[in-house]
Amino acid sequence: MTRSVGTADGYGEATLDPSGPIIAGSVGTWRLTYTVGEHGLATAARIRIRTDTDTDWGTPQFIDPTGDDFASLSAPAGSDCTLQVGNPKSLTISVQGRPLVAGEQITLTLGDTTGGSSGSRAQTFLETTHTFLFEVDAKADGQSVLLGESPQTLVLGGDAVRLVLVAPSEVAVGQEFRLLIKAEDAWGNSSSTFEGTVNLELNGIRAESDTIQFAQNQDDLPMHRGVVRVDGLTAEKTGVLRIQAECGELSVTSNPIVVTEEANPYQLQWADPHGGQVGSATKIADFFRYARDVSGIQFVGYQRNADVISAEDWDIQQAAEKELFEPGNFIPIPGFEWSGRTPEGGHHNMYLRRHDQPVRRNPPAEAPAAIEPETALPHIRDVYHAYRNTDTIITPHVGGEHSNLTWHDPTLEPAMEMSSSHGSFEWVIREILERGYQLGFLGGSDCYTGRPGDDRPGHQLRRYAKSALTGIYTQDIALEGFFEAMRARRVYATTGARIVLKVDSNGHWLGEKYTTTNVPKLSVQVIGTAPIESIEVFRGLEKVHEHAFDHKATSNRLRLTWSGASRMSSYSGIVWDGDLTVADGTLGGLQSLRFDSPRSSAAIDQDQLSWNAWGCGYPMGLAFDIDANEDAAIRVSVESQMMTGPMYGAHGEKGPPRRVSFSAADHTLLSTSLAQLQDGPRRLDLGILDRWIQLSLEQEMTTDFVDFEFTDEDAKPGINSYWIKVLQSDLEMAWSSPLYVDYVKR
Repeated sequence: MTRSVGTADGYGEATLDPSGPIIAGSVGTWRLTYTVGEHGLATAARIRIRTDTDTDWGTPQFIDPTGDDFASLSAPAGSDCTLQVGNPKSLTISVQGRPLVAGEQITLTLGDTTGGSSGSRAQTFLETTHTFLFEVDAKADGQSVLLGESPQTLVLGGDAVRLVLVAPSEVAVGQEFRLLIKAEDAWGNSSSTFEGTVNLELNGIRAESDTIQFAQNQDDLPMHRGVVRVDGLTAEKTGVLRIQAECGELSVTSNPIVVTEEANPYQLQWADPHGGQVGSATKIADFFRYARDVSGIQFVGYQRNADVISAEDWDIQQAAEKELFEPGNFIPIPGFEWSGRTPEGGHHNMYLRRHDQPVRRNPPAEAPAAIEPETALPHIRDVYHAYRNTDTIITPHVGGEHSNLTWHDPTLEPAMEMSSSHGSFEWVIREILERGYQLGFLGGSDCYTGRPGDDRPGHQLRRYAKSALTGIYTQDIALEGFFEAMRARRVYATTGARIVLKVDSNGHWLGEKYTTTNVPKLSVQVIGTAPIESIEVFRGLEKVHEHAFDHKATSNRLRLTWSGASRMSSYSGIVWDGDLTVADGTLGGLQSLRFDSPRSSAAIDQDQLSWNAWGCGYPMGLAFDIDANEDAAIRVSVESQMMTGPMYGAHGEKGPPRRVSFSAADHTLLSTSLAQLQDGPRRLDLGILDRWIQLSLEQEMTTDFVDFEFTDEDAKPGINSYWIKVLQSDLEMAWSSPLYVDYVKR
């Protein structure tokens, strides 16, 4: 453990210039200066500068003075300092020449613009305290100390580019509820600059006022700037209601609010069971506050990797879980992440129904830190043995090490996470069903940015999607209610949109298992946050029904979509680079679909559309106008790079660090014309893990409410697993947990 020291201990001091608040994602110049203390710096001494967050700050480079993120190092003559950057979170300065004496200085300039560089890009997520930690090995003996007064700053959200309204998905007439209004910057942060009056169109909802004033308070936490919570709203009539908001050029419609005469026995709430983690335990309380106050979710889990949880950190986490525990409003779910390697079972989330329980660790995997031997559970089978017959829920997921579904304990594992900031993983659904497991489907964040329930990938190399969410039908907002609903599998996954999805079979909810001699009949209701493109019904792996929509094709607007992942594992994103050209025509009216970060971009230049997009396992795309004759040649060329996360220690079997690498993949060409597209989409299936590219006429989709029934006349005797897949026009998705119908044919 690195010892923390103060300035008076003689190991020097560090400063940041400028030291004021930083706007997330902004480009600028920052100087980090270390002043040598009375102990001096010996030859071969080292200074390590790191952060305690999974920052996506631009990685310093020293080759091109005109390029982005150019950095420079200034050191005393004769010291011959070297600089090594391992990743955006850590860099090391080494003294290779003469020793340095007290008062001498070393300055690292991030974003040195003297040679023409635009500067350094700051991290894209807000942070209450961003610390540049300085670890000094002054005597070059391998014994480092941590400067206790390392420089700190704030990272704030930038200018607002959109408004967001979050309301409960279900309420009863007259029941008071809260409306959350968020002014959001391009990176998904709450804006620290937004001010003005937001006008509400309440549409059957009563509120104290239909105008809301935004004003910045410098005493607010960064997450609370740009967020207003309005209490005391009530619905005056039944039906599906939506609130609209407008401020200048920004306007938005809320998620659908289903209003009933009386409260349903199970009400739809929103959860991020796998909210993720942060590097410093001092930020855990802020993690929970973000979920409650900014994301507006009712349940959240803080899932720190078990092998790096110290006893002190575990105490801090449990204290925060209890401090912010508010039955009826907000529930932090006690737990952690058992983080074994995939051969030993892979990562699994652990949820504890009682507070003040011990953490049970896996052997060191994420970090080489020592653990308490008596708590070590080396294999997932040991985890099952330790927690069987206890008030514990375990959920597998695709994270840093994907869960190995060779092992499964149905008494402990009711559901599996299949969508998160890592991407969406329908291959997990296939594997679950092929193995005959009876699991529900979950969505979560698994983020390291402290934004559970509402994370964005920014420029992170290991994240390719925004937060997913879990819709959960609970008796109440309580820890017991969460556990009861999870065990009953009354859950479904979405890609983050608050789509209302209900599935019923003869009075049985989604996730239930029941036996019947009647032909299975499903009742399905979907209420979208956007027009619905498709609803598919699956029995196991077979699609047995697709709801019929009367979508009309446009004549002068196209939609280009693509999807896929690099492999059935963690860190399996794809970078898509493409161009579309039209002969003797022009393009315009560009709209991006599921570009979850400004890192993904697209542009039109008259007759050419170009894009670069990062994704993993979910459809994304572009819609645009086209002005050309029917026979004009349309040419689509796409190159892709597949991402993997190999280790580079020993023969490749050891780590950390796990580094994301890029491998050239498919080079594709698709040619067509407007006349040919009138006959149907042109689709190119790439044949590997659901990778495909499709060009079509855009469909006019207007329906956001669908209610239908399906009777499966071809049901098979035995267990039939029925699940629903929803796709919206904006490419947001939802997957219901299966209904497990044991059909006994007469």
